[in-house]
Amino acid sequence: MIIQKPYVLIETVKTTPEVTVFKFKAQDNSRIDFVPGMFAMLFYKNQATGEQVGRAFSIANSPNSDYLEFFIALINGRMTSKLAQAKTGDVYYVSAPYGQFKFADGDKKLLFLAGGTGIAPFFSALRQMKEQGQVVDCALMYSTKYSNDIIMKEELDSLTDSLKTKLVITVTRPADGEVLPYETGHIGPDMILKHVADAKGRVCYICGPPAFVKAMKEGLLSIGTPQENIKAEMWG
Repeated sequence: MIIQKPYVLIETVKTTPEVTVFKFKAQDNSRIDFVPGMFAMLFYKNQATGEQVGRAFSIANSPNSDYLEFFIALINGRMTSKLAQAKTGDVYYVSAPYGQFKFADGDKKLLFLAGGTGIAPFFSALRQMKEQGQVVDCALMYSTKYSNDIIMKEELDSLTDSLKTKLVITVTRPADGEVLPYETGHIGPDMILKHVADAKGRVCYICGPPAFVKAMKEGLLSIGTPQENIKAEMWG
């Protein structure tokens, strides 16, 4: 039996033109015990009509937080159309945690590959690393469509700077004539090796839409990364 607990929407922040950060807190102030990388099921319930819709979202906050945070692209889906109208104080329902995409303690050389809102579980991992003072050799490559699609850019810069994490952002659809301080184009073997020469010796975590995950797996295998060192979560 799936237990759904009531959570109150406590904050929303529009972080990009498409993506809003949603923070929920349990009505009973309880916390969820999870490992960075896992996801939650978020449900909307209309008490008057009995309508219920739900969707899985990666957890972006650290496990030490007393709230749940999600990065959600409001794309007019059944669930996201409800969230687009949500107001602080609204009650949603959460069932969590789920998933086998977990960041293992002890991996000292990491490569994170994120596409779009697939950056969420990496925020969870980086936030936990910072809180715990972990020293990890980590590189994060993050692909966005447009230069204004970078989620929580200020905090991302702060986290990666404080952790000495190598951050590589690439924009796949730069505007004509746009001059950017980032890479452009899709992440591929050449771009990976340009920035992370020892990528095949790292434990690699991938999160993003199916086409992104497939391309990253193929790219990593092509440069000699062992299959057992490639871990992935996809959504869509």
